[in-house]
Amino acid sequence: MTDNTNIKQKTFGSMFWKFAERVCAQGVSLVVSIILARMLMPDDYSVISIVTIFFVFCNVFISGGLNTALIQKKDADIVDYSSVLHVSMLIALVLYIAMFFSAPWIADLYGKDILIPVIRVMSLTFFINGFKAVLCAYISSRLEFKKFFFATIIGTVISAVVGIVMALNGYGAWALVAQQMTNSFIDTVILFFSTKFRIVFVISFKKLKVLFRYGWKIFVSSIISALYDEIKPLVVGVKYSGEDLAYYNKGDSFPKFVNSAVSDTLSSVLFPVMAKYQEDKNAVLNITRKYMKVSSFIVFPLMIGFFAVAENFVSVVLTDKWLPAAIYIQIFCASYMFNIIQVGNLQAIKAIGRSDVALILEIIKKSAYFVIIILFIFLADSPEWLAASSILCTLIASVVNTFPNRRLIGYHYRLQFSDLFKNLVTAVFMGVAVYFMNYIPLNKILLLCLQVVSGVIIYIILSLITKNENFHYIWNFLKNLRRKNEKPV
Repeated sequence: MTDNTNIKQKTFGSMFWKFAERVCAQGVSLVVSIILARMLMPDDYSVISIVTIFFVFCNVFISGGLNTALIQKKDADIVDYSSVLHVSMLIALVLYIAMFFSAPWIADLYGKDILIPVIRVMSLTFFINGFKAVLCAYISSRLEFKKFFFATIIGTVISAVVGIVMALNGYGAWALVAQQMTNSFIDTVILFFSTKFRIVFVISFKKLKVLFRYGWKIFVSSIISALYDEIKPLVVGVKYSGEDLAYYNKGDSFPKFVNSAVSDTLSSVLFPVMAKYQEDKNAVLNITRKYMKVSSFIVFPLMIGFFAVAENFVSVVLTDKWLPAAIYIQIFCASYMFNIIQVGNLQAIKAIGRSDVALILEIIKKSAYFVIIILFIFLADSPEWLAASSILCTLIASVVNTFPNRRLIGYHYRLQFSDLFKNLVTAVFMGVAVYFMNYIPLNKILLLCLQVVSGVIIYIILSLITKNENFHYIWNFLKNLRRKNEKPV
């Protein structure tokens, strides 16, 4: 069996389970969020939105980039994992204490007393997330993504039931708190018992030093990235209102679902697979190109199609009380659409061990981002314009992340453009057709169904007419996968 065959089997087997996990789990979460959004008010969501801003930074500190270093290290053993776990738990304890005493200050900042108990209770997830981060590194390095699928699905379904039952009983924002905490706990417990990972009460500072040498650059990159991701919601919540923040986050959540299902799958699977072939630049190039083509074939039509139906979707699915979120859906569809470019290129850079380059890129990108965001903060007269800054930032990130790979793996701008162009043009034609269907005088529910079905049919027909290789590639892969599953044991 050739190395290329090994790459394909490992990559696509892992991709299937990771993609299935993301789609199923986030699909269930999406349905639950829709149910809860219809039951709860935007103000209930604003509480969780505010807490999330601070927790994003805390979770970056807990992992510290060491979990990524574990995946990248070829010969990582149980002492490596246990050493990182002990450090993660210590950091989680320090952060819990910090958030416990900071809760009143945060509540005063946003004028919401309920934030005090919510922050103190939800901060307990720091310990869960620290343990889960090490487990995920252990499983990812072995490409055992099937385990993520079952753990995530079970955790998502059980937590969904908890959230809905509490919402029905009038618990408001606490229903969302219980849902998130239950999900994290159950997911982590199942992952632990499904692996051979066992805790060893040993800390090797020598091993930590090696891991830190690689991981600190990823950590700094992650902190900068988190600061960029959360500064806009932070400003929206403080400068405008909690309800504006709820609309902002709800509008962001739907495009993020698509981005996470595809781009996060790309990121999670690409990195450990490419890390195993980090010395073969051609193999890394071929994997990156294939994923860029396939992911854009899926992401472009989903984002453009969602943009076209945004207002009708919100009215039908979330009810008219959430209509202000429609403009945010359109903005973030345009932003996330090109996220696959920066993710694919960045994973290639990290996989070949160039975390130093990844850090430099992060500093360059985020420096440009902060200039743009600050300008928008002072010049924008609405939260919609502040959200729109993300489109410009994504385009800058795509260009910057692509630049080093011209030399590192030979993935030039022109080559990347050719890999994406056909998919983009096909998706745009489909999106235009779907958008103009908004003017058809039909019942909103019937119109939404017509737009979705027509968009799928139009995209498939255009793909067949243009002989798009990615359509045939995905179709053949699914057929081969079905045949493999139908073989008698």
